[in-house]
Amino acid sequence: MIKNIYEMLQDVCLQNKDRIFFVRQNETYADLLRKVKQRAVLLAKKFGVKKGDTVAILSGNTPDFIRSYFAIVSQGARVLMLDTGLSATEHLNMMRRTDCKLVLAQKSYFIEGAPKTFDIENIDDTDAREFKAAAAAPGDIAMLSFTSGSTGNPKVVGLTHDNILSLGQGALFYRPVIKPGYTFYGFLPLYHIYGVVINIIAPLVLQGKLLLQPVLNPREFLKDFQEFRPEVIPAVPRIWEAFYKKIVEGAKEKHVYTLMRVIVALRGVLRAIGMGWLVRKITQPIHDLFGGQTKVLVSAGATLKPTIRKFFENLGFVVGDCYGLTETTGPANFNFAFRLDDGSMYYAGPLPGNEIQIHNPDRHGIGEIWVRGNMVMPGYLDNNDANAAAFENGWFKTGDLGKLDKYGRLIVKGRQKQVIVLDSGKNVYPDELEDLYLQNDEILAAAVFEYVIGGKVVPFAVFQVKPGTTISRVAALVKTSNLTIAPYKWVKHFAITEEELPQTSAKKIKHFAVREMLDNGAFTRQAQ
Repeated sequence: MIKNIYEMLQDVCLQNKDRIFFVRQNETYADLLRKVKQRAVLLAKKFGVKKGDTVAILSGNTPDFIRSYFAIVSQGARVLMLDTGLSATEHLNMMRRTDCKLVLAQKSYFIEGAPKTFDIENIDDTDAREFKAAAAAPGDIAMLSFTSGSTGNPKVVGLTHDNILSLGQGALFYRPVIKPGYTFYGFLPLYHIYGVVINIIAPLVLQGKLLLQPVLNPREFLKDFQEFRPEVIPAVPRIWEAFYKKIVEGAKEKHVYTLMRVIVALRGVLRAIGMGWLVRKITQPIHDLFGGQTKVLVSAGATLKPTIRKFFENLGFVVGDCYGLTETTGPANFNFAFRLDDGSMYYAGPLPGNEIQIHNPDRHGIGEIWVRGNMVMPGYLDNNDANAAAFENGWFKTGDLGKLDKYGRLIVKGRQKQVIVLDSGKNVYPDELEDLYLQNDEILAAAVFEYVIGGKVVPFAVFQVKPGTTISRVAALVKTSNLTIAPYKWVKHFAITEEELPQTSAKKIKHFAVREMLDNGAFTRQAQ
């Protein structure tokens, strides 16, 4: 029985030793295992890393990140995942909090005052035959991540070997749609739980390939798509929204958008009467944008708007829309419509061994999302108060609100703390409104939050718009969109900017930061 992450790695690599794992480097599973052992020998012999130590990784997306990750856990040590977008002060605080012994970093991220630091891209000349794995138990902590980059007192999430093993075992459920040999595209930051899930563990256990891209540049993405033609492309919702707008704009410029919508809507009928060629003619150029071989699009890190998911599903992609947190080792629930081996349709649910419930739902079925199972962390490190608040009868209380539709798909309504409660007592959900207004091409991003105007609580929006879009044009777009929803939800007060709205590393809009900027006069406000 496999007891820890290293044993999982070894088992998969020995079974697939001649398969390619790192595409760009043309390295096999056997190469991966050998280099992990070499790095582990270096950690043990040169730096004395042992069971229970904390070793930080501070790096962009390189094979060395993944090799180091497995090497650290093979010694029973804990990997401290550091966000490269944070400040040196924040990194130092995190290292102190976790008693970090060693930092494996790219040279550009070396920090003065940090513990002993080693160039993660160093070529190890150690002998893999000297490798010895530590006896890490399933319940031992393998990974440490902070819930916040604050220099105050952020919570530390500790994930165990068993959490990661459960993730790997659960990923096997998707074998009917993600086949051995599929190439996963890897531009998501590996320090984020989403990057760990979809660019470290999933490609490994599903016997796939990994195409790492360290540069966050859409031009590089498109170039890679054409050259390497990946089958699985993971991204955050902001990226899928950008592709959606690019596709729609292109169709409108060619005056085929209405035709495309009609043909895609009637695709089932057209195929049934032998006109599938017409559907292919309309959809193939879009598939070609991603290289022509892409089967699966995955979204996580924030809420994917239902309109975006449906758009890509209608074009023939299988879309995995994931909800989860670091505390749940990522995918607490997947909206992932595909056909199982027995011919039945699967629509949604948590990975095997896990449960999800909507706690105390209102008359609309909306309540707090609770999760329990083998992927939920054992608790925040050294924080009894936070654990007492976060757990109830074995359930982890996420703090997010949502509902389940008739297929069991999770519809996330937003953070419990961000719900706008009007003076009338009615609730307004920012995610729903943001999705509505983003359907306008000129609006590139939206942040809706509670605001007080004239002594009344109202939903206020800040829109990032295309260059040259006027406030009067946005007013007209908002007014038209408002007509599709109940009047009490209408946004009547807003501001615009052509600058990108502040985001987290997972590309979530920082609503509190947007509101602060609004208060400081950073945006052009609609005249009242």
